[in-house]
Amino acid sequence: MKEFILCDQRKTLLEKAGHLLVKGGPGSGKTTISLLKAAKIINSGTLLKGQKILFLSFARATVSRVLEDAKMLIPKENQHLLEINTYHGFCWSIIKTYGKLIVKNNKIQLLTPPEASSLFFKMEKEERAEAARKLLEEKGILSFDLFADLSGKVLSRSKKIRGIFSSAYPYIFVDEFQDTNPEEWLLIKQLGETSTIIALADPYQRIYDFRGANPKRLLEFVRHFNPENFDFGDENNRSGDTDIALYGNDILSGENKRRIYNQVKIERYGYFAEPMAPLKYAILTSLKRLKKTNPDNKWSIAILVRSKKLTLSASSYLSKASAKLGRISHEVLIDPSGPSLSAVIIASVLEPVHAGTKNELILSILSHIKGRKDKPSLADIEWSTALSNYLESGKINGSKRQLFIKEIDIILAKRIHLEFSGVPENDWISVRRLFEESTHPSLLEIFEDSKYLRLLNKGALLSSRLTESWRLSQNYSGAKDSIKDALLQEHFSMSHRKWQGIFIMTLHKSKGKEFDEVIIWEDQYQSIVPYKANTAAIEQSKLVLRVGVTRAKKMTTICTPVGSPCILI
Repeated sequence: MKEFILCDQRKTLLEKAGHLLVKGGPGSGKTTISLLKAAKIINSGTLLKGQKILFLSFARATVSRVLEDAKMLIPKENQHLLEINTYHGFCWSIIKTYGKLIVKNNKIQLLTPPEASSLFFKMEKEERAEAARKLLEEKGILSFDLFADLSGKVLSRSKKIRGIFSSAYPYIFVDEFQDTNPEEWLLIKQLGETSTIIALADPYQRIYDFRGANPKRLLEFVRHFNPENFDFGDENNRSGDTDIALYGNDILSGENKRRIYNQVKIERYGYFAEPMAPLKYAILTSLKRLKKTNPDNKWSIAILVRSKKLTLSASSYLSKASAKLGRISHEVLIDPSGPSLSAVIIASVLEPVHAGTKNELILSILSHIKGRKDKPSLADIEWSTALSNYLESGKINGSKRQLFIKEIDIILAKRIHLEFSGVPENDWISVRRLFEESTHPSLLEIFEDSKYLRLLNKGALLSSRLTESWRLSQNYSGAKDSIKDALLQEHFSMSHRKWQGIFIMTLHKSKGKEFDEVIIWEDQYQSIVPYKANTAAIEQSKLVLRVGVTRAKKMTTICTPVGSPCILI
């Protein structure tokens, strides 16, 4: 076990009983002290047989990091007494066992987020929520958006069930408490009737207001539970010998514009024939620094951008070599909707061709068009309507739309003549290539999205199922269902990934992660602060930028166009 020198406040926290509220900025040690608290509870012998301590978080990436920290802070023989889980994972355990008490259908089917995006196409937040509730009530199909709501209702309707879970988890640590939405807050209140709740929070990392997080949530927690309060303020253990956390906090007040920092560098770039060339130069500079101090190549760089679209643009640019700059190897962390829905399409083409294959393929492509974006464009809506009409009537107008149908026929004709090897990885690529050879934008988008799906590289479940299907029948019957099952299980996976190398993601997606260096790329056409942003949007952008800056342990570089620099820096 790793040893720590504890200040008086942390020593007091370890001894305090009852509900606790632990506040602190990025890297202040909230996770570390919570795990030490868990270790102390375990060592005290107060847990009864079958009881565990529950640590709840939002993201699987955070769960993976906490799991690794727990290995250092809790003796191996006691680690089974700490359950580290996401809200979705924990809520699903409640729903699987007791959900049928309030859902008419005996068997609840799950709708993955990508499928939900497609099904609730064009709907606004409230309309989507109502449609999801109706789908659950009438057909027993449950979307992930309703997990916390349904779990809270299960607990609120039965004191006995609340007692069962509180008995199983007498101590519950809630990470990133400031981001809880109303449904998650109801769930925590239900569990806290007899369980002890330890909430970990940073009020200035509240970047999920759009999903129901509320600035008043911490006050609500204090009023409801009357906890002992601990505040680690701006203490910084992640990058303690740097001024990164100071810069992050100064963003909120605007002081960062008037100070000079050693470990936060502002790169103002001008015109380049390759618009993203400054990003490659920033990465190469970062690599040079890190390779000097990490000869074993155990280093990490995060490239953070504002939007999912910019994530893909940056990845595409880094993947290509030019006369002066070579390609840069990297991984991309993107929203799974596009890649997941493209995977279903490729899996459907892997299956044996039959009379209904064409319409089934178009239907899957229609789901991809509807579900790959957060907000569909007018063109997406018109195109999806045209395809829906074609499936009903067999007719479609317009040369570009007719080209799509023609290229679908070509894909299926080529598919019939494909000779599969029985090696899923190779046969998957053969089918994917059929879309790469197309010219219609919708088909090329399927190919582009599928490049970011790495299930076949890391997914034992999917690969083994496809291999078994081939062994039994010399074809890939059921491939579509296999990919859906694999994608569903991926949402509950707690597999740990090592953050080594270069990663591209949005600023929002970086939350809960940490890297040696961070490069924040502000594109000249997509600034961090939205165009014509109101006061509330500017304040939210400050919080988001602070999160991105403070993911770094050693250095943060912010690249901004000299002609229209970010107003926050």
